[in-house]
Amino acid sequence: MSANLSMAIGLSAQALQKIIKQSIPLERAMPTDITDKETRAAVQSILYTALRQHVKTDIIIEKLASHSPAPAIEGILSVALALLMNDEDPHTVVNESVKAAKASPETAHAAGFVNALLRNYMRNKGNITRNYAANLNVRYGVPGWWMARIRKAYPDQWREILTLQNSHAPLTLRINRAKISVEDYLAMAQKAGFNAYQVGQAAVVLEPPCRVEKIPGFTKGLCSVQDAGCQLVSQFLELKGGERVLDACAAPGGKSAQLLEAADIDLTAMEIDPKRVTRITETLERLGLKAKVVEGDATDFGLVKKYGPFDAIVLDAPCTASGIVRRHPDIVWLRRPADIEKLADQQAKLLDSMWWVLPEGKSLLYIVCSIFPEEGPEQIKNFLARTPNARLKTLPGLDSGMLSLLPTQKNKYDGGIIPSVHDGFFYALLTKVSA
Repeated sequence: MSANLSMAIGLSAQALQKIIKQSIPLERAMPTDITDKETRAAVQSILYTALRQHVKTDIIIEKLASHSPAPAIEGILSVALALLMNDEDPHTVVNESVKAAKASPETAHAAGFVNALLRNYMRNKGNITRNYAANLNVRYGVPGWWMARIRKAYPDQWREILTLQNSHAPLTLRINRAKISVEDYLAMAQKAGFNAYQVGQAAVVLEPPCRVEKIPGFTKGLCSVQDAGCQLVSQFLELKGGERVLDACAAPGGKSAQLLEAADIDLTAMEIDPKRVTRITETLERLGLKAKVVEGDATDFGLVKKYGPFDAIVLDAPCTASGIVRRHPDIVWLRRPADIEKLADQQAKLLDSMWWVLPEGKSLLYIVCSIFPEEGPEQIKNFLARTPNARLKTLPGLDSGMLSLLPTQKNKYDGGIIPSVHDGFFYALLTKVSA
């Protein structure tokens, strides 16, 4: 618990309302004026808890409040109830939540109401939560439409998927094997007091999780934070020194970095968002890597040709991010059903554009961090149907040109291609043949 819990509750409540009511992503909803790292970490942790419990807290507020509270008050109640469900000390949570209400002119008048509702919940907790198990939306903490989509796509696995999405993700690192071996990094991490174990060729889980500045070797460029499922890019492309590669939607630079760590290539990292371009540059600088970082639209043929021709293109297309919900619990509240189709259309346009500039005989690796079929296998099936000179190329180490990684897979890492712990991703390796 934070030393200044009331402040953290107040700031979390404000950010939560931005996410839920205004569909602002968590990263942008976070207060920008927090200089204290401990407070910032506390706010983020509380937000994660509040988002995972939002379906439940919303129902409780509706049951216990005689009228709909104003958004600012509702935010404090949602955060407080989520902390109570997370088994935090009830006396502390209630008192600090009341302090948070009193601290803001917008909510000070409702401090008594906040106190009364929270204490009512504590007295009647058993009755209030008795029927939760029967309500699947409540049990899995997602909107009804989201659950329906997952159930339709994965009729045998949907319960496990939704349960996992509502859990905490491990801290997974990509070891920069150009600077240190996985074995030596594991020894270094364990010497620093961490439990570390390998889950992929260059992927290591670090326990307990910590802020990036405390990760052994992070500031020296020995490792990066990256899910193991996302680390397959370099393994699937098998690039050779000197080859020219385009990372078409490159921000924040993790895939560009892993490609540069794997081979001495000529890489162009392209990103349309100027703010995210800066993040690519920062990522590469920390790791001591060099690439052409370009601000621009990858569908601009003239711009792409300026830096080509390319031996390979990586298209990490914008998507719903439905495969990484446990790392970003705001996703289920930011997305709408229509977003799946809209993003699938955008992915199709990007595929067609990239294919136009890809030379014959070269490869394109398509990636989305989504488990919705419309963005993965169905997207590629439709692309192949309308593109006569496109073929699937077998992914190295596998017997197919497509790979759907569900986050539910758990096994002991045996040195193969597939990591033992990972989020949800889809990969397809395409090659251009003669028309």
